[in-house]
Amino acid sequence: MNKKLSIIFLVAIMIFMVGCSGQTNTLEAINEKGTLTFAMTGAYPPFNFINDDGDLVGFDIDIANAIAEKMGVEADPMTVQWDGIITGLTSGRFDMIIGSMAITEERLEQVNFSDPYYYDGAQFFGHKDIDANDITDIEDAVVGVVTGTTFLDYLEENVDNVKDIMQFDSDVDNMRAVERGQADGLVTGLLVGLNGIDSYDMPLEAVGDPLYVEEIGIAIRKDDTDLVDAVNSALQEIIEDGTYAQLSEKWFGVNILEN
Repeated sequence: MNKKLSIIFLVAIMIFMVGCSGQTNTLEAINEKGTLTFAMTGAYPPFNFINDDGDLVGFDIDIANAIAEKMGVEADPMTVQWDGIITGLTSGRFDMIIGSMAITEERLEQVNFSDPYYYDGAQFFGHKDIDANDITDIEDAVVGVVTGTTFLDYLEENVDNVKDIMQFDSDVDNMRAVERGQADGLVTGLLVGLNGIDSYDMPLEAVGDPLYVEEIGIAIRKDDTDLVDAVNSALQEIIEDGTYAQLSEKWFGVNILEN
């Protein structure tokens, strides 16, 4: 390599190093712009949904706003299809997922999670006239789930009597399929199912005990470990100062972190 090329090479290396040293991580970027972006489907009431006025509301939205306030920034939500939501996070479309995502080993290979901000049971709901005490009592069952959820994997791996699994973009459509007789039942979160029965006057009921219990956390990119720490700190603050309990009472009538 001649002297001229050597100089060009060294200059290029120095520019690259300066550029890298000037990069900011996600937490620094959030603090600089004063906003954190987060995603959910907007189709999972009462946790996140579009109300009659066209506003995005729900427990997840309130939790995001409370966490952002503790971090000294504002929360900026966006809605994303559940089936591609992790890809959206890892590709940098938004800073985190605050959308009632269960913490699983498979997801932990792709993203980090905060401490759980609530616990929920996966529950089978059938038509109120169904003759069954448990999902396994139904021969050749047709069961609905929302695409991309852990409920799909559980049914495929653990329930032999399910003949067909119908997939939907939302649990409202899922419930209506049971109401119309297209499915024997559906599997969703216990709290979501109970809320749907009450809010939409669905002729459904919880059948049997919860299939399993899930820890629900806030998903954050693997490299953003300092952001995980900041979110965990803010989450602990809203639990300790009573904000969490107030928000939970607002949406569920109880503190779901203690039930």
